[in-house]
Amino acid sequence: MKRLVLLACLVPMLAHAHIGSPDVFFEGHAGPHAVGVVIRPPAALPGLAQIDVRVADEISAVSLQAAPAEAGPESTPAPFEAKRVEGDAHLYHAELWLFRDGAYKVSVVVESAGGGKDTIILPLASAALRPPVMPPALGGGLAGLGVLLLLGAAALAGAAARDGTRAPGVDPTPRDRKRGRCVAGLALLLLGGSGYAVTLRWQKMDREFSDHSLARPVPVNASVRTEGGLRLLHLEPPLDRATSAGWDNVVTDHGKLAHCFLIAEPDARVFAHLHPVRCDAQTLESVLPSLPAGAYHFYGEITHANGRSDTLTARVDLPEPLAPAPQPAWNPADDAWCQTPRALAGTAPPPTALDPDDSWHLRGGAANTRVSPIDPTQRMVFQNASEFVENRPVTLRFAVFGTDGEALQIQPYMGMRGHAVIRRSDGEVFTHLHPAGTISMAAQELFEQRDRPNDKPFVPFAPQQTGREVTFPYAFPRAGDYRIWVQVRLAGRVATGVFDVKVQPAR
Repeated sequence: MKRLVLLACLVPMLAHAHIGSPDVFFEGHAGPHAVGVVIRPPAALPGLAQIDVRVADEISAVSLQAAPAEAGPESTPAPFEAKRVEGDAHLYHAELWLFRDGAYKVSVVVESAGGGKDTIILPLASAALRPPVMPPALGGGLAGLGVLLLLGAAALAGAAARDGTRAPGVDPTPRDRKRGRCVAGLALLLLGGSGYAVTLRWQKMDREFSDHSLARPVPVNASVRTEGGLRLLHLEPPLDRATSAGWDNVVTDHGKLAHCFLIAEPDARVFAHLHPVRCDAQTLESVLPSLPAGAYHFYGEITHANGRSDTLTARVDLPEPLAPAPQPAWNPADDAWCQTPRALAGTAPPPTALDPDDSWHLRGGAANTRVSPIDPTQRMVFQNASEFVENRPVTLRFAVFGTDGEALQIQPYMGMRGHAVIRRSDGEVFTHLHPAGTISMAAQELFEQRDRPNDKPFVPFAPQQTGREVTFPYAFPRAGDYRIWVQVRLAGRVATGVFDVKVQPAR
């Protein structure tokens, strides 16, 4: 019973939705060993997931094991050893079969030179990114064979009708030949019609698979309504998906039912991170801060109780604020302006007040590649010096400095040291990152607690929540121009740094 309860709690937290960035990243520890893991899921199922494991210490072996989340020890496949990558003593590679969509647990076992073993379990949400694709040569060959079989079957039917009643050694009469041609034509028509019906059925199944089984963003209806002195962002599923995509079973992630982002079009100079609440099974709403009027691209992340995580997308036009936005003491036309509520306005529950973890950022000039001003006394610095190349894993590093040049202390923001949002300029890539990567830390802890032997104490995985630097493991999935928003909490308020980077194609 305890195991069933753990699974019921675990499944909703397995995945975070993204657009155009399906790879899974993790940075943490397996026992005393610093470990970095990159999982590249297959585009179609069943398929092979590519897994790279980097261990900072000298070790003797790395083994891997993947199993559905609900699988018990008796039905879990045996682990197999990852191969050391030639030329890199700390990098190991393996391939794991994923046969169906759903939740998987991936166990990474690090064996030290002394024989000790330390295991870390990573949650993985398996979902097809595209339908299986048949190579054109194979498809053409099979089509040719199908035509030959169709013609051969029709010819056999015609021959049987022509010669079936004829005595041996007697030539067929004109009537026999006519009957054979008629039956062959009828057989060709029936077989061809059957093949066409099968084709239509297959196309329908393919459309249903593409509409309901592929991992893709969910379009929603986003609008703005006014109630009293507030502007409310109003979200509903589209009418054709209202029944299947209702929000009555949405569960919390990092204490919030939904994480939503507004990015101004076309220059992305305005960014807001909001946390709507559920009004009913078909409605989410959030109080809008004093954002400038105009067109915005909306992204949202929600997780359902059945384990499915959705990325919500929409375009919304914001009207002018009902009241003038408060102005900072310095000129936002040339610099940045970060805001976040210091406390809930009023005593009524949301959505009649902003969430205390909401934040928004307005930028006057173009974003820099290395330094982002937060206010007249603080600046965030992007500390990576090398160029970025598509599909090359990297740890993104950021720190905030005061006027004295000292790095400032970073406070926890929704249970972790920071958040990052990465978006390609054309919107084809959108990712929400955490310092531990793209996995759910709560799901990881539940896996560890459920599967750890009784003779080993459970130590919850707790990433560092304070410090003077925030880091994010990632690999840009495509070349192009990207904007990165990095959010940290400083002295009780959320500060947002904005950076533009150019990702080079792989050579």
